[in-house]
Amino acid sequence: MRFVRSAALTFIGNLTAFLLTLLSGAIVSRWIGPAGWGVVNVSTNFISFASLILGWGLASANVYLLGRNRETLPGVLGDNLLLTVPTAFISVLFYFLNLSYHFQFLRGLSNFQLLVVLFTVPVFSFKASVVNIFLGMQDIGQYNRLTVLDRFLNLLFMVLFLLAAATPTFALLGALAGVVLLSAWELHLLIGRKGVKPVLDRGILRGLLGYGVKAQVGNTIQKLNYRLDVFIVNYFLPLSQVGIYGAAVLLAETLWGVSASIATVIFPLAAAAGEDQEMHVFTSQVTRISFMLISCFSLLLGLISRPLIDLMYGSGFAPAVTALLLLLPGIAVFSISNILANYLAGVGLAGRNTLSATISSIVTIFLDLVLIPRIGINGASIATSLSYATFTFTTLLFYLRFTHSRWRDVLVLKAEDVDLVRAALKRRLASR
Repeated sequence: MRFVRSAALTFIGNLTAFLLTLLSGAIVSRWIGPAGWGVVNVSTNFISFASLILGWGLASANVYLLGRNRETLPGVLGDNLLLTVPTAFISVLFYFLNLSYHFQFLRGLSNFQLLVVLFTVPVFSFKASVVNIFLGMQDIGQYNRLTVLDRFLNLLFMVLFLLAAATPTFALLGALAGVVLLSAWELHLLIGRKGVKPVLDRGILRGLLGYGVKAQVGNTIQKLNYRLDVFIVNYFLPLSQVGIYGAAVLLAETLWGVSASIATVIFPLAAAAGEDQEMHVFTSQVTRISFMLISCFSLLLGLISRPLIDLMYGSGFAPAVTALLLLLPGIAVFSISNILANYLAGVGLAGRNTLSATISSIVTIFLDLVLIPRIGINGASIATSLSYATFTFTTLLFYLRFTHSRWRDVLVLKAEDVDLVRAALKRRLASR
């Protein structure tokens, strides 16, 4: 029952975080309009990409190493601090390169806005890596509290800064303030409260980079499937279309709350369990249940999409309805690979995820370049859904081959699954 409790806590944490993200998007987009929200979307996607690429794979490596040996914590924290230095240096170098070459995928951003974005990158990267230290130690409660606090600070400071000036620049400055504060709080929890003394350890550094770089390649390529379409939309279409598409993506990704919660808990458990046979049987079961739940939620979201978008974002975002409906099939299917990929990473098969991500990224790039110029943001939604389906298919094949499972064991809901959910709900209600 420890897993059920951890997954439930993580789901509640993710749900709260998603609701705060939705609230932030609704408030800020209404404040600065589709074009301004387009600037924010391009900026936040660049931060997400850059921090992942320049994060050295530490987010995954921290979970993997600490899942195997918690005594490495001082060295893990010290090496995480050390690796922020090259990240900051590369960010500065990119700023001067952009002054000379004016990268078109960032068009619409002023030099000062880009400077704010690049200053955010190393801090954001550090924040994302260190929060996974708590996940690696299986301190699920603290991990979830930090996840929620992250979204709350983002919303709070963006609103405070927008009160000073309702511009995309001040929205980005508010986001930066929230990231800095959360990073400082993470360090306080580890150093101040837990008494961890960071040290530089070459052996641990080699272990972090050895696992992290392999995981990073797959994560970076997979991030292309998540966010490359935003840059391509920005390249071919006006910034207002980027903002409208961003609203559709934000709503669609709220459905990942269930599978992301389970995947978050599966990773450290699989790392600790190794090739335990019971672990993959359990993973298959929770995947079946998650897929069923997200399919139902996808149908519900599709039914209420039009009034929901009008309520949250206003009539100017009406084209996001069709884009959202085209995204939902891919989002639902991707819930399967969201869990299975974390299982594979936990047992040391991150390379399989890299191959799956590479194949699906090729699908993304090809379809985006073909469809976006012809049918706009709806083409981006179609490309993304098909890319997610490709990633899920290849990840499922690798999982079935490794665990010797059948596809029905992963995809088809069984009577015992319904009994498990019913029993868990009864216990929960009885405890209250």
